[in-house]
Amino acid sequence: MPDDSDHVLDSIDGAVDEWLAMSDDSMRWTPPEKAHSKSQLGLPVPPLPQVLEDLLQEVGSRLGPPAQAVVDAFRPLGEGVVEAVSTFLDRPPVRHLLDPSGTPDDPETLGDRAFPDTFGPSPKDPPEIR
Repeated sequence: MPDDSDHVLDSIDGAVDEWLAMSDDSMRWTPPEKAHSKSQLGLPVPPLPQVLEDLLQEVGSRLGPPAQAVVDAFRPLGEGVVEAVSTFLDRPPVRHLLDPSGTPDDPETLGDRAFPDTFGPSPKDPPEIR
């Protein structure tokens, strides 16, 4: 084989040119020509018969006012329950249980609560390390 390396460099240049052309083409984006239509799997729903529409109107007109009366009757009960629960949750002990992050994190402001007695007495002055 000849010692001429030009044919190797030419094939590398050709491969690089092809790769650049392909990468330029892949970077181009064009929107689709038309949107894909969804295929309908079932039959279309036929309209309701007039008799059934009239029946539904009649039932709605007869049951609508009593249903609204029931809603109006139970509304004060619901508002009372909401008020009682919110009053209970707004008490300071309950608020502290639900949101303990409201206490300051600085041990100086916590006092004796900074070091609970479960691990022994709180250290007054920690020993120096020399």
